[in-house]
Amino acid sequence: MKFKHLLFIVFGLFFSNSQAQVSAYINGKEVKSGATVSKSDLASLQVSFKNPKKITVISGASVLYVNLLDAKKKSIQQFYIQKDGYIAIEDFLKNTPAQKKFNVFGEGEFSKYGNTLDWILTSAAGIEDQKTIQVKVGFYVVQETGYKEYGPQVQLLEPLVFNVPVWDEKKLFLPYLDLTLDKTNIPGDIDLEQNGSSSSKDTEFGYRLKDTKKIFYGVYAIDNTDYSGMNTQELANDFIHEATLVANQGYKVDFKDYALDKYNLPWRDINGLKNSSTNLYRLHNLSFRVNKDLKKMDLMTLYTPVEINGLKGYMYSDDVEIREHINSSDWKPVGKFKIYILTHPTNPKLTLVVSSDLYGNDVKSVDEVDAYLKVIINSFKH
Repeated sequence: MKFKHLLFIVFGLFFSNSQAQVSAYINGKEVKSGATVSKSDLASLQVSFKNPKKITVISGASVLYVNLLDAKKKSIQQFYIQKDGYIAIEDFLKNTPAQKKFNVFGEGEFSKYGNTLDWILTSAAGIEDQKTIQVKVGFYVVQETGYKEYGPQVQLLEPLVFNVPVWDEKKLFLPYLDLTLDKTNIPGDIDLEQNGSSSSKDTEFGYRLKDTKKIFYGVYAIDNTDYSGMNTQELANDFIHEATLVANQGYKVDFKDYALDKYNLPWRDINGLKNSSTNLYRLHNLSFRVNKDLKKMDLMTLYTPVEINGLKGYMYSDDVEIREHINSSDWKPVGKFKIYILTHPTNPKLTLVVSSDLYGNDVKSVDEVDAYLKVIINSFKH
């Protein structure tokens, strides 16, 4: 496609700082570049500009933006006001009063593609590169060079940057666990995960961690408001029956003393149990071929009662096995598995489950898995 050559002319120079600037305000008070702002106050952010470079753009766009950056200067998300075309750009530049303050978050003229500020700050908890977020406020124009193609940015004003501390490793609060923990001894990121839309009442939220050998672990808090009657015994009972069902595909599995549809817990998300329709992973000792007594025994006796960091509950460990396809009966050892199901230290409505993942797990020693799980559990502050 042939594009018409478009003119892009920049006139004038930056004015002195007293005359030309982009400004930021928190709770109505101006914030200087390099300042530190509380995350609880960030929602009040407003921005304004005055005396930008004089420009003439035949075809292009102007963007007044607020960019949230991590420690590596990578953009987390950008909020912006964009004006397209000569008339809209010129009108915005000439007719926006210098005292006009734009609300950045919530209702206002700023647009966004992605998450809300509240979600950005919530999901940043436990992410090392987002321990402190930089907020960059700027204003630029770009020339249109083709269909939805633009040239380099030309800054109309000197950007302003300030800092927002988001979390403290000594007292990291994870809202979907309703827990504060000391992250000092936990390497890497704690990623917030969800299995559906944030607005759906059926969506479960939890946290995923990865040790130095890249073995994944999950930490979830199961709420008895969503699962009536839930407690450590009920959660342990549900897991061991679901895991036994998965380990015995091809066999008739009939639990006379337990209804598998009682809770329909998201074990796939918690630790990879029931990870797909083929279920290529299983726990070795829950196979009827390995342990013929399973059919007539109380499966809860497979657990070991525990108390760690003052939290009481149940522990189960096993070998993880894998097969190549759904019709294969050849199961091969691939890793180690361990799960702790524990009382919540402060919220009686919640039951904690801290577990290694079944899949992507080739660790050779269950002690390695157990050591990492105990680091997590012992980090809980109460």
